[in-house]
Amino acid sequence: MKKLHIREVALFPLLAAALCFSILYVVSIGSTAIDLNTVYRIVVDQLLFKGRGTLAGQWDKSFYQIIWNIRFPRVLFGAFCGAGLSVCGAAMQSLVLNPIADPYILGVSSGASAGAAWALLMPTPFFSGQYRTTAMAMLGALLAFFCVYQMARAGGGGKLQPTTLLLSGTAVNAVMSAVTSFLIFLAKSQESISAVYNWQMGSVASAQWKSLAIPAVGVTLGCAVFIWQGGNFNLMMMGDEDAAAMGLNVNLFRRCMFIVCAVIVASLVSVTGIIGFVGLMVPHIVRLLSGTSNNRTILPLSALLGATYLIWADAAARSLFGAAELPIGIITAFTGAPFFFYLMLVRNRKGSSHGA
Repeated sequence: MKKLHIREVALFPLLAAALCFSILYVVSIGSTAIDLNTVYRIVVDQLLFKGRGTLAGQWDKSFYQIIWNIRFPRVLFGAFCGAGLSVCGAAMQSLVLNPIADPYILGVSSGASAGAAWALLMPTPFFSGQYRTTAMAMLGALLAFFCVYQMARAGGGGKLQPTTLLLSGTAVNAVMSAVTSFLIFLAKSQESISAVYNWQMGSVASAQWKSLAIPAVGVTLGCAVFIWQGGNFNLMMMGDEDAAAMGLNVNLFRRCMFIVCAVIVASLVSVTGIIGFVGLMVPHIVRLLSGTSNNRTILPLSALLGATYLIWADAAARSLFGAAELPIGIITAFTGAPFFFYLMLVRNRKGSSHGA
């Protein structure tokens, strides 16, 4: 087992503290400003004392409603979403040895989106409400992964190559987006069409306590599995042949971990819509901060930083334009697309220097 460097050890408490502070501070900001102390007292009262302070009239009940029933579930949802997408990005980058892999670029998010759009726009006899949307999103994500995986292997002569994987993901992304657009074209209800259009841009505005359960369970269990398998992710980074020589069933491991990715992404996309580039950026930033590529460290740190990043992205989305709320997917795209371009430039420069 690799020993943890002092930078890695220091990052855990720092990022955990940053996440806790971000949750409380972002809950305090909005059209109705509430001081941080009141936020802290109400949250602690609800978590530890079952709301006794609120019942005793220690603070304005309107503050309680704003903090506990509106802002706090939204901020928690943003945290789960950021953590889940970031960990999936880190996992995918190790599974396919591609530094620009993430659920959005490889088409998994678009597949989940198409499945969720089907559940929202077409009559389906299975399940109901959010469970139906999540189940269809999961099927779409798994279908997208299967298509990308098979196309990449066929294009790479039986092996996964970074270039063929990226091209396969781009193709599947386009097809799944076309499926979603076609479903919108066939839909009859203008209300449903409008809801899907807004949902495609990504948002956590619909977060409520009742809609938090599925994403919370999916992300928590998925992240736990990834962190538990951190050592095997390190083996995967050595290449398929070396990992197999170390005793790892490479194909089975890759498929199982992609299924876990699909579960996490589907549980999120079914509620938030598509939020891109989070899984691309955050793992790379963590690697730069920690100075390591050890997945035992990268995976949990990515969860912490990703949660913090998306909380602040959502805060910007709901405060930059006053009463008009910007979809969070636009914020992440504005920050993620330049980062994607930067990674492409860095890879090209490295390739040129090695070729020289």
